Amino acid sequence: LEIAQEVGDLPSQVELHASLGQLAVEAGDWEAVERSAEASSRLAEREGLHGKLCFPDLMRGVLSWRAGDWDEASNWFRRAHELGEQVGRSEVAFTALHWLAITLRESGDLLGAETELSRALDICERAGLIAQSVEAISARAVVLALEGRWDQARAAAEEAERLAGRLHYPVGEAATAEAAGACAESAEEAARKIDEAREKWMQLGRPLDAARCRVVQGRLLLENDPDAAERLLGDAAAEYEELGAPALAARAREPVAS
Repeated sequence: LEIAQEVGDLPSQVELHASLGQLAVEAGDWEAVERSAEASSRLAEREGLHGKLCFPDLMRGVLSWRAGDWDEASNWFRRAHELGEQVGRSEVAFTALHWLAITLRESGDLLGAETELSRALDICERAGLIAQSVEAISARAVVLALEGRWDQARAAAEEAERLAGRLHYPVGEAATAEAAGACAESAEEAARKIDEAREKWMQLGRPLDAARCRVVQGRLLLENDPDAAERLLGDAAAEYEELGAPALAARAREPVAS
């Protein structure tokens, strides 16, 4: 970013501010996310770089997601996806749909989340984004498990693991472990794989993803082991609160309250 500023490369500055914002999201540094989103958006608008607004729009969506405003978050992610497609930025378009699926899953729209993940996979196939395919297929496996569609969920988890074996991609390894935990046939195997996924997410400096693993595990246990589910969801809520995301903490506790 410093080099881009020195040479006056304005389009790169827009992207780099947003990239710093994405790193801040993964660390749960929300003030840095807001600063990066504002800097990226202000620069793109001032310089008439309309297509580049897909980058700060992603950050706006994440901030709305963090606040628990699912509709607003969905709108930002849809706009980022549309702009990304218009300007040929496949990775941005994919990321927007991936976040949209996360948002829909949190709001309880599992079918909608599955649909958006399928659209994200279409982008991966068109653009040759193999690494991102692993993430999308793993996320789809989790959604299918939450829907109780076990055969399809396990098939998706196996596909993700098979694809992940073709490349060294630590994010994909964490995602496939999470999917395997969601689709496990026994509580013991689920706990082991979820713990593995959490460890991998933490090693990558992504505590929000680690907290999500407990939410997934807790929701899957609600029917058969409500006490264990309550503990897991309570732990996840506490982690979200520590990460400055009280709306996500409240959402994690909702199944217990109901």
